Amino acid sequence: VSQPGDPTYYAGVVEHKEAEGTSPRLRTTAASDSFQQIINSEEVRDLDIIVFPEHLINSQATATFVPHGAQNVTPCYQPDYELFLVEISCAARSQGIYVVINVVEKELCGVGQGSDTYTPCPVTGVRYFNTNVVFDRSGRVISRYRKTHLWRNEYNSMSVLRQPDVSMFTTDFGVTFGHFICFDMLFYEPAMSLVQEHRVTDIIYPTYWFSELPFLTALQLQEGWSFANNVNLLAADASKPEGKTTGSGIYAGRAGRLNAEIFEQPTTRLLTARVPKRDRQYDLGNRVEALFTPQLITPRVTGVATYKDYNVDVFETRLLAEDFVELNKDRVCHKGFCCEFSAKRPLTPGGDSTTSAEMAAYRYRIAAYYGDETTVIRVDRTEQATCALFACLDASIQSCGYIFPATGRQVANKHYFTELAINGSFPAAPRGRRLIMPSTLDGQFRPISVGKYIWEEQPPAAANVDKEIAVSIKLAVPQNDVLTFAIWSNYYTELESTHNLDHMQP
Repeated sequence: VSQPGDPTYYAGVVEHKEAEGTSPRLRTTAASDSFQQIINSEEVRDLDIIVFPEHLINSQATATFVPHGAQNVTPCYQPDYELFLVEISCAARSQGIYVVINVVEKELCGVGQGSDTYTPCPVTGVRYFNTNVVFDRSGRVISRYRKTHLWRNEYNSMSVLRQPDVSMFTTDFGVTFGHFICFDMLFYEPAMSLVQEHRVTDIIYPTYWFSELPFLTALQLQEGWSFANNVNLLAADASKPEGKTTGSGIYAGRAGRLNAEIFEQPTTRLLTARVPKRDRQYDLGNRVEALFTPQLITPRVTGVATYKDYNVDVFETRLLAEDFVELNKDRVCHKGFCCEFSAKRPLTPGGDSTTSAEMAAYRYRIAAYYGDETTVIRVDRTEQATCALFACLDASIQSCGYIFPATGRQVANKHYFTELAINGSFPAAPRGRRLIMPSTLDGQFRPISVGKYIWEEQPPAAANVDKEIAVSIKLAVPQNDVLTFAIWSNYYTELESTHNLDHMQP
């Protein structure tokens, strides 16, 4: 058990596949049983905190009331809730561990009761929320958070508070956590307000993320967001790769990922790491990276379905020659916003052989964009600025944001990057809200390790949102396979998205 004076705490996140069962009740029972088995396992015994994914343990058919942290409720001996909430409370108490789960919460509403939400109270007198629940070591509910930014069809069944929750809790090991859910990561409230306004340095993040190429796959976004904010992040994702969902990890800000995995088959897996406390001096040590060797064929992840980012269709892009070997401060500009690209790309040994001629190879485009004619995964409007190199299947812009499938021709790295650098001057934030992050991805659907590139901001972006920031990212070591290498910035638009909902029309 970590003490307040210790330099680290011991955390776990669980990637978890969907429970099986012929009814909602049976699926909830199966999920609860699995969660309890993990909490009670030998692997968890020394953990301080464990986080489970979004959207797995129950549904509206098994929705539960959830006490607010201020009510001082321990469901284990106050069993006025769905059985699974009581059971998880007891498991947390038995093991003496902080536990975070995500549930479908129900609340009574009507005249004189219920929360202030955008949606009117249904005729049933019951409304639902997508809610995080935090148990302390005694099984007491100490924090609750209701999701602010819903995902597509959630808007048809879930309620949203008019005033977003900003949820935090302080542990007995001296760390204060903030928490939010899935799609919230792409918005200012509450995710950025926790970091910028409340100075929270450790974030808990249950998610059921739908990956999108080339910028928003799960680990890519998690590591980029943690890096840009320089905060610890505990991210637990569901596991349904064929449905675009997989990718969990523990991250330490600018130090990068401590433990992160993505899976090609539905998987239940506990990932653990000793996480440095941000107010302590702690040396994570030097990570040993394998010596680089040019390789014609490298491992690829092909079993994860993804969305395609249609925003790239309106980017200003330039197709690079199939056999390009050098870029020398090449510029691409979009409406006055310019990005500069340099690269060297020697031929991989065997890359010009008769055998390799029959293999597929990615084409590349370099791109610039700054504006608000974009969305995040076609759900909400965005304002973003981007300088990027990304992979495409062929010469057409329509082929960008896809990977070669497992079947068909073998995919080769006919060239490899010995140098790759991108520079851009990112505009001041007009509303004082901006996040500039690295966005990188290799063929295994992992971000390029932070030790393998150099990131520079002048002046530091987080402390100077009212200023233009010169940002650069460049490879520190050669790289065989690159799907994305970019500087991606979110300016947190205030343009409304009404989601075709009657009650949200102006």
